[in-house]
Amino acid sequence: MDQSQTSRSTQSSSLERWLGAATSPAVSALVLSFLICAVIILLSGENPIRAYGELWSGATTGAGPRTVINRGIPIVAMALAISIPFRSGIINLGGEGQFVLGGFAAAVVAINLDAPGPLVIFVSFLVAAIVGAVWGLLPAVGQTWLRLPILISSLLLNTPARALASYLTKNYFADPVATSTSTEALPASTRIPTIGWLSGASASALGVAVLVAAIYAFNRRTAPGYQSHISGINLKFSEYGGVEVGRQTILSMGSGGAIAGMAGAHMILGQSGRFVDYDLVGTGFAWTGLLVALLALHRAIPILAAGLFFAALQVGGLAMQRNTGVSWQLAQVLQAVVILALAMHIAPRLWRRRSSADVASHDTDEYGSVTA
Repeated sequence: MDQSQTSRSTQSSSLERWLGAATSPAVSALVLSFLICAVIILLSGENPIRAYGELWSGATTGAGPRTVINRGIPIVAMALAISIPFRSGIINLGGEGQFVLGGFAAAVVAINLDAPGPLVIFVSFLVAAIVGAVWGLLPAVGQTWLRLPILISSLLLNTPARALASYLTKNYFADPVATSTSTEALPASTRIPTIGWLSGASASALGVAVLVAAIYAFNRRTAPGYQSHISGINLKFSEYGGVEVGRQTILSMGSGGAIAGMAGAHMILGQSGRFVDYDLVGTGFAWTGLLVALLALHRAIPILAAGLFFAALQVGGLAMQRNTGVSWQLAQVLQAVVILALAMHIAPRLWRRRSSADVASHDTDEYGSVTA
């Protein structure tokens, strides 16, 4: 093959990759969603081009980048926490409880531990991770040993988590001079520092970036990561293939709970500066993280991109409302339409893939090998 043929082959493969990315389910869902919301803006009597321009400007100028990054930190972290069990075929809806209890635990440690600031921050995150992991293990143990559906038990455990944090705050750790039910303010030395070259965003952004890279490497380069992928396609088939499903459930739920707990710790040490009763619930980060995980199909690097995109929508939506007559809630509508469009696009494909895997799992002998 001569040089010209090699060049044409390279250009052709590059074009194919570009076209494949441009027509991917996520991109198609985004385009469709923006078109639908443009029609909604037109029907409300506003100019969609101007509205989208203000949305973009609000997220990318002035304090916008810093706010987007700070808002994206808990969204990406919660999406990662949810995606780890989801990738293994386990639906975990208990992220909110793990998030709240992790934040509460971090606040208690930061207030009461008499040590240098960096050490207090480290211990607070460690304790928050342990508390989140323990709360995540409860539904995992229930499913593994007691056959309780993890989908239901993990969701139901959010309520006692909120109640437990509220009870402990009111009765044991409340600030007597605060106007709302909350702990005392954290010492200034225990607050997470900011990074100047990152638009003044919280240093937790670096931790999230490391976490994304670690999960990506684990999923792509390790045998347990591959096993979790196979389990997500067909749990029964992976069990026939020798995967210890019970052990995998325990590890994935514990890991996800630990990340959710650390996300709660960031909210306390990096943003609010104290634990306020039901404040973390009102942020909605746990459920936004769920949407991000769905949009990114539980893959680490797409989760980072989708999380920042959702954060930009929320921040830009407020600017859009200030400068136009379009409500910031349109950003929430846009998020919902993205997920619906993506679901309609990929659901038939997933059903076909799972059906094929089910057929294969039924055609296995007693040793788990596929028969002809």
